[in-house]
Amino acid sequence: MVNGSGNRIKSLKDSSPKKKGNAFLITNLRNIRYMTGFTGSNGALLISGAGDFFFTDFRYKEQSAEEVKSCEVVISKKDFFGFIIKFINKLNLWKILLEDTIQYKDYARVSKHFTVSTTTDLVENLRSIKDQDELKLIKEAIRRAESAFTSVKAFIKPGITERAIANRMEEKLKQEGTEAIPFDTIVASGKRSALPHARPSEKKLQRGDLVVVDWGAECGGYFSDMTRTLLINGEGLDKKREIYDIVLRANSMATRKVKTGLTGAEIDDAARGSIRSAGYGEYFGHGTGHGVGLDVHEKPYISATATKLTLSSGMVFTIEPGIYIPGLGGVRIEDMVVVSGEGTGEKMTTLPEELETIW
Repeated sequence: MVNGSGNRIKSLKDSSPKKKGNAFLITNLRNIRYMTGFTGSNGALLISGAGDFFFTDFRYKEQSAEEVKSCEVVISKKDFFGFIIKFINKLNLWKILLEDTIQYKDYARVSKHFTVSTTTDLVENLRSIKDQDELKLIKEAIRRAESAFTSVKAFIKPGITERAIANRMEEKLKQEGTEAIPFDTIVASGKRSALPHARPSEKKLQRGDLVVVDWGAECGGYFSDMTRTLLINGEGLDKKREIYDIVLRANSMATRKVKTGLTGAEIDDAARGSIRSAGYGEYFGHGTGHGVGLDVHEKPYISATATKLTLSSGMVFTIEPGIYIPGLGGVRIEDMVVVSGEGTGEKMTTLPEELETIW
């Protein structure tokens, strides 16, 4: 359960218009969890000068009574959105702010009864700054992921399929306490390692293969995300070792660059510039990182376009440069970093980063 929801509602009110008749209706379940602690699959949160109300249905009557303490819980009858619209009408509210992620059919219904406008990332901006309770959950999600990888690594050897490794990883993640796997584990070997988001296949690992493993764990609804690249001993390894060293250097340069006041684009440029100066700029095509929390991809985003994002203490994000060469293979090294209270970057992941060769 997410703590501090009362303070979060206050923070949201402080950042929202306070005109008479205004209200904010939140329908994104991740944002609802952040604001209230509710972990069910159906809900809506109304924040207004007339009161703060959480709506759900009969299935979650007891659960919401346990989890939601920061506002009044209202159990809807049939027609969930119709019930909410009637409830808002009785409060004499007429200007409704909606998240731009709301389903269009729900937007259309609300707009028939009220003056509506949409907002982007209002709650997500609050979520980008993690408090101490959130950081504890993320650190445990990292620990679970790292423990699972350490266990599975001994299973990674020539003749084993990518899919078998991914299945073993997800089994270990659950044994470590992960209830919700944040994303399908990526295992890509040989030429397939040049595909940044390859799905595990029945390909068997072979001598000389680069093996990219990208996985994550969960704790209390919060996620972790990391990547390591291994090398299986064999012929023609010099080029593969070279690009690994370049990616590792880019990862280190970007991590050391992290500091409050800098932009996401400046952190991206530290990694991208390092790879570009080594002559491999055309083989690094994705952003350097992304926020991790209740979503495995959330604000802040660390990319060349993040010129308006200013790093602040409490932000958690990945640093994951890569080089992907068609026909040869790819390397990605992904760590998680938090901007500390002192304003500098602290690496949260602890797995070794030096290239490990499997014999």
